Amino acid sequence: MSTPSGAAAAASPGPAPQAGGAPASGDSGAPAGAPAGTPGADGGRPAAESGAAGDSVGVGAGHGASEATARTGQGSLRAGMLRAAWTHVGGDQVEGDKIVITTTDDRGVVLRTLTATTVETVRHAFREPPRWDDILADAWQRRSVVLRGPRGAGKTGAAVRLLLSGGAKSWFLLDSVADLARLTELDGLGEGAGLLLDRPRDLGDLRGGQLAALEDLLEKADARLVVIAAPEAELGHGVGEYVQRVARPDSLDAVLAAHLGHRLGESEAGHVLASEGVADLAAALLDAAASCRDAARLAEVLAHESSLGTVDLDRVRSRMDQTAGESPEEWFEGLGDTVLRTQATALAVLGGLPQEDVALAASTLLDRFRSDRGVLAASVEDGPVPLRHDPFSRSRRLLAERLRARTVSTVTRGAFGTLPCTVAEYRDAQYPPRIIRHVWSEYFVQAELIDWIAELVDSPSQQVRSFAGTALGLIATESFDHIATQVFPRWIRNEDRGALRREAVAYALRVCVRVPALRPGVRALVEGWYLNGDWHAQAAAARAYGLCLGGVGPEEAVRALTRLGTVDHMRVAIAIGDAFADLMEENLAAHAPMVLRAVAEMVHDPASRACGHLVFLILADALVADTPAGDGLPARSRPTLLLLAAENPAGSEIRRVLGYLWAEVIGGELFGDQAARVLEGWSAQAEADPLLLDQLVRVLVDDVAARGPRVGRLLQRYADQWTDRARFRRLPRVARVLGAALLAGPSGPAGARSPDFRTGATGSSGAPHYSEPSVPQGGAW
Repeated sequence: MSTPSGAAAAASPGPAPQAGGAPASGDSGAPAGAPAGTPGADGGRPAAESGAAGDSVGVGAGHGASEATARTGQGSLRAGMLRAAWTHVGGDQVEGDKIVITTTDDRGVVLRTLTATTVETVRHAFREPPRWDDILADAWQRRSVVLRGPRGAGKTGAAVRLLLSGGAKSWFLLDSVADLARLTELDGLGEGAGLLLDRPRDLGDLRGGQLAALEDLLEKADARLVVIAAPEAELGHGVGEYVQRVARPDSLDAVLAAHLGHRLGESEAGHVLASEGVADLAAALLDAAASCRDAARLAEVLAHESSLGTVDLDRVRSRMDQTAGESPEEWFEGLGDTVLRTQATALAVLGGLPQEDVALAASTLLDRFRSDRGVLAASVEDGPVPLRHDPFSRSRRLLAERLRARTVSTVTRGAFGTLPCTVAEYRDAQYPPRIIRHVWSEYFVQAELIDWIAELVDSPSQQVRSFAGTALGLIATESFDHIATQVFPRWIRNEDRGALRREAVAYALRVCVRVPALRPGVRALVEGWYLNGDWHAQAAAARAYGLCLGGVGPEEAVRALTRLGTVDHMRVAIAIGDAFADLMEENLAAHAPMVLRAVAEMVHDPASRACGHLVFLILADALVADTPAGDGLPARSRPTLLLLAAENPAGSEIRRVLGYLWAEVIGGELFGDQAARVLEGWSAQAEADPLLLDQLVRVLVDDVAARGPRVGRLLQRYADQWTDRARFRRLPRVARVLGAALLAGPSGPAGARSPDFRTGATGSSGAPHYSEPSVPQGGAW
């Protein structure tokens, strides 16, 4: 690689920050002083392949670098959207975030968080089954309970209620006994964690000795565990002494009334239940074969009907009968109407997203089956697709009934933060993956389906891109060879939307790598891209190493990304930055040290110096951590790297590496304007946050300015310009506090004799002491 002119000349004066905060030549045309990283109309998506001259060749300042470092929080947003997308198509029963607990192997244990809605429903609508007082008296003699009972007894609600009775403050779901066996620590869950293992397929592997061995771990973390056993499940040796049996309620009327009261209030619920015909309908629907879940479902339907003004008994019965004994595939076959089938497919791919996104996606899919005559392709024989579709032919409510769907008012996180919206989703979590697989395998619509998913992947919405790429991964688990040879090569070399398509390919491989039989294929595919001399393939490999580790362990993935830093191409460099952001979001505690060391190694190597600078700025801008409201402050997002530094003591490795990297990008020539903008973004968040301001100033003075007098002068220049009258956004508090702290000098052990981040050696002037590092094979420190 030929390093761009000036890339290694960090000691020479870099470009000064502009007085008005306006971008330098070649930057995007944001207004002077505009908030750093403010999402534009594209929602922070990667730039198109075509760009300013030079952006598609070497790593250097310009339009591409400015865009890559002005996507504030996009790395964290992407991680959250991918978790939600997998929850949707992966068939998880409960929506919510996930926590990964590090174990002795490279996989970790994934805990899904139970939604607050589920917990509150149990808290207010749970009705005690027979012998509940005896169960409560006996259950918590130990920290673990195994619940058994007949079908329809409401074991899941009983399990959550048991955890509530045990003082649980947070609730997490495990997937298998195998994951339970791999738990070695629970410190990251906080005090009062409740763990729920709901009817795992490998329940027969559970042994009483395993539960006994967990007692100390649960006791130390003040956590409790409930395992739900299906009635026909065989229990292993010694598990019987942990069993508590839940009986089915004698009548479901009380369960229905409780759930309806929770939704409507007791007074309105009483009116609904007293409506003509409702009692007889409830008696017919909630017979001896019905379950507690059926009673809760009837309450949901009655509440919905009540909101329309009158309770239509025929419609209630129809909605309750729709799910009786029919598989998702059989239901889809019976839809007949192509308009409904495209709606069902769009809901399978994008369910859980705002209803507007689902409706628009359904319309674009329907368009792909129209011809000049409005005749549908021969693969589906239930009639032509209309040239014009009457938007008033079905109301949204009636459409939801036909599609076995629902709309839910909630909040979702997007490019502009967490905002209220109405999402559309299937009522049954089994539908999305089964319908996607059915449409792909049973109809001759593969070409149209792939082109439609490609259109979704090109969307300005990170949410839509994440869900579409994850759906492609589900398809790839069915037809990996076809997707890997016929779709991925075209996507990663797309001239207009290559960056978006390569990101989606990584999303798809993230799903494939969950299938053990596909991991060797994923590894071979990504390794082939990595060794390919074509930059498109190398950028695709970088994204895969970040999102699915390329089928390898994290250390090997980090080494591959570090080596790719020697490729002198802007798109590869941006892909590496995004990949490192993905790795840190996956497991901050485990991956942050190795990632930051790798970036520092890239910066120290002249062959990858420019790439390392850009990668660090991407990490500083793209990673944010949400902090809940407290101490009189609202909920807010803060820079992850700044919080990471604040959590570590002065002089620690993390602080030294971060100080070194900030000093490099501020004092370097390549990305001075981008560094100023990212740092201004950090400072803007600290302007109204005293704690964050204190953390920021400590890091900048003790860890960054102490690296050398030139860096300190540049920081002082930034502070002076943040009060300039010509700026759209002024930061007087940060400027005043930082300026005073710079004059006072460092307060910590990284003061006048600042240790080198690699060796601990010091220089007499406070400048970093460079020496050629002794690096073992593979770049490990």
